[in-house]
Order: sequence, then C-alpha cells, then structure tokens
Amino acid sequence: MIYKYLAKYGQLLGFALGAIPILLFVLIFLIGGEDAAINFELYSGIALLIIGIVVLVAWSLYQIAANPGGSLKGILGVGVLVVVFLVIYFTATPEVTGSLGKTRIEFNISDAQTKLITGGIGLAVIMAIAASLSFVYSEVRNFFK
Repeated sequence: MIYKYLAKYGQLLGFALGAIPILLFVLIFLIGGEDAAINFELYSGIALLIIGIVVLVAWSLYQIAANPGGSLKGILGVGVLVVVFLVIYFTATPEVTGSLGKTRIEFNISDAQTKLITGGIGLAVIMAIAASLSFVYSEVRNFFK
C-alpha cells in the first residue's frame, strides 16, 4: 500500500519536504538576518542528523526483531567490526615524539583519545581495503560469467 502511494506521490512529497526548509531559511533570513538564518540551518541540520540516527537505530532493531535469522549476517558483520576496532584500539601505542607528539601536546589530546583516533583510522583503512578488494573480485567474477 505504501509502495503504491510513494510510487504515485513520492516525487512530489520529496520536493515538498525539500522545499520546506528552504522556505523557512529564506523567511528567517528576511526576518532575523544572516546570523539567525545560519543558526537555524545549523541547528536544523543537527536535529535532522539526530532524527536520522534515531530512525536508523529503531528501524534496525525492528528488522532484527522481525527477522532474526535473516539479520544474523548483519549482526555478525557488526560484531567483526567491533572486534577489529577493539584489537586496533588495545594494540595502539600513543605517539609521544615527532610532529605527532607535538600536535598531541598542542591540542591537549590524551592517550585514550589517541587510541580512539588510531582505532577509527585503522578500521576505516581496513574497510576501504575490503571494499576495494570486493569491488575488484566482483568485477573479475562478472567478467568471466
């Protein structure tokens, strides 16, 4: 039912939902000036980010509850990412010399923060490599099909 509704009115609905913040921005800019408009856009962007995260988590939990067997691969994948992050985090050694050490002192970055940053960057690099390898694998596989 919702598919038919969105197929018929989805484009109009998307346009309207996109036009509303633009019209609000223009209205606030005309009434309150540039600073008020910038503040509105900043806070509305933060609010939309928070709403998006809440909807993402709620929808994920709903899908896991509705189909736990089908969600097993996704849960295992998230578990593997958490384990890889924790391994990188606990094996990271905070740098105290060189330019990185100077930067840590300049910006007052603690050892725990350094380990979190190292874990995040390490996980991002591993995920980028995995994505690149899976892209190459799928292209080679499709070439020989």
